[in-house]
Parts: sequence; structure tokens; C-alpha cells
Amino acid sequence: MITNETRIIDLTVGEFETLMSKTVKKHLEQQLKHPANLQKEFYSPKEFGGLTGIPYSTVIFKCKMGKIRARQDEPNGSWLIRGSELERYRNEAVDNM
Repeated sequence: MITNETRIIDLTVGEFETLMSKTVKKHLEQQLKHPANLQKEFYSPKEFGGLTGIPYSTVIFKCKMGKIRARQDEPNGSWLIRGSELERYRNEAVDNM
């Protein structure tokens, strides 16, 4: 049972998944209320992470693995994530709830 005093370590896997699902859903609903966020052509990994709730290091990893469509203009350069990826990620996240 989840209470205000519950620590993550005390949760079962099912309770943790439920908590994470609710948290992500709430975050996505808040972001979808602001369609102006979808107007940029490219996002930095920091911006993308802030808008999706994904940690920066995970965004970089997913860019390197091709899970997030992004480009680097030069080796070891900054990643540029297409604006369409933000919409795709949000749609997939909502569909998976």
C-alpha cells in the first residue's frame, strides 16, 4: 500500500510500476497542455529530458543507440534531437499506459 510515508524500497514491483506509470502520465498530461513546446525543429538532450522526464544520461544513451532520432554535426559534438521525436515519444508513452 502506498502512503505519504512509503519509501520506494518498501514497494513491491507492481506498486512501483503503478507509481511510475501515474507519475509519467501526469507529467505527459502537463506537457501536452502546452503545444508550443512542439514548435522547435530541434531540441538539446537537456531540453528533451526536461520535457519528457527522461534523465539526461539516458537521453544521450538512447541517441547513441538510435532509439531517439538525433544527429551530431561532428564527432563528439552536441546531439540535436528532432522536434518530431518529442511528439513520437509522447504518443508512444500515452499509448503504453
